[in-house]
Amino acid sequence: MSGVLLSAALIVKNEERFLEQCLLSIKEIVDETVVVDTGSTDRTKQIAKECGARLHDFKWTDDFAAARNCALDRSRGEWILYIDADERARPCPASHLRSQLSNSAYVGYYVLLHPRPGFTPYRELRLFRNDPRIRFQGIIHESIWPGIHDYRAAQRGQIGQSDLVLDHEGYEGDQHVKHLRNLPLLRRALMEDPGRVFSWCHLANVYLALGKRRLAKTTLRRALAQVRKHRRHLPDDSLPYIGLIRWELSRRRDVEPLLAEALERFPRNFELRWLQGKALMSAGRFGEAVPIFERIVAAGKTGDFDYSMAHDTRLFTLFSYDAIAACHFKLGDYAESRRYFELAAGCDLGRLEYRVKAALCSRLESSRSGRSERTRSLSQG
Repeated sequence: MSGVLLSAALIVKNEERFLEQCLLSIKEIVDETVVVDTGSTDRTKQIAKECGARLHDFKWTDDFAAARNCALDRSRGEWILYIDADERARPCPASHLRSQLSNSAYVGYYVLLHPRPGFTPYRELRLFRNDPRIRFQGIIHESIWPGIHDYRAAQRGQIGQSDLVLDHEGYEGDQHVKHLRNLPLLRRALMEDPGRVFSWCHLANVYLALGKRRLAKTTLRRALAQVRKHRRHLPDDSLPYIGLIRWELSRRRDVEPLLAEALERFPRNFELRWLQGKALMSAGRFGEAVPIFERIVAAGKTGDFDYSMAHDTRLFTLFSYDAIAACHFKLGDYAESRRYFELAAGCDLGRLEYRVKAALCSRLESSRSGRSERTRSLSQG
């Protein structure tokens, strides 16, 4: 492998907005960077060259795995870092990372990936050995895992956790062009492999973004049908439940059977727990909802949640504070309601609504205290 330990492998198209910062962020930890361009018309290729990357052209064939494998085929390192142009590596000790990669007992390492600003990270296999058996499969949502399994079947090899943390920024802004690109790819991929739950859910999100709401719901139901066939459940299998429960709750429909099924399979999924609290609120069971939201807040403080999928961090703060405050208000506990509306206000300083609600709780609390005092005085008189 020419004495090169770690190669970064990227596929790009019109990434001038992100690419330079990505390449600079990995400069100290990789030995070479391989950039495969699939048809850029902006400054992407120039930026790649200026940053010292080895640049190759690849004619786009509506197949992400084919493009990624082109980058792997041109990488000379013993190990691959698979990264996208709209991602950044946080600073980490290069010496420790290189020590991990020198351990012959390992075939791959997870990194922590923050999928968008304000979300908790999840573990994703982004570091793996450069071996011909380890190649991507799938025209979209391409996976390296089949190759990893083939390698491990022949030579074993452990999967470890690296110190590397990545931040992804590409989901911000208008995604319309990406939706139009992904729509035919997702349809084709699901015709070839209808068992991919994540692809069904992605297709549902695309339909929703394009205003095709009924198609979105039908697609989520098809995803759920696949989930129900599984003996062992992956984290992505929770997504159809979350989507359908949100859909039904927004229409004030009963979600109890579906929610019970989901929680039996994913008891530690905090988004499902939050939806459980919202369902109880919808049913007027505010006292039962409060402890659920309190447990979510506590998990956010300790970091005691599953790193197999990402959550909006506001789930553990703002969203739960707001829900707890609303529950206490309905229960007539204005002091606790005020406290939680103030906590919510502290999470979103630009939102006046929470301060107004906290002030209302204070007035109601004072009014109640005044009435109690008058009643006490009259009874004593």
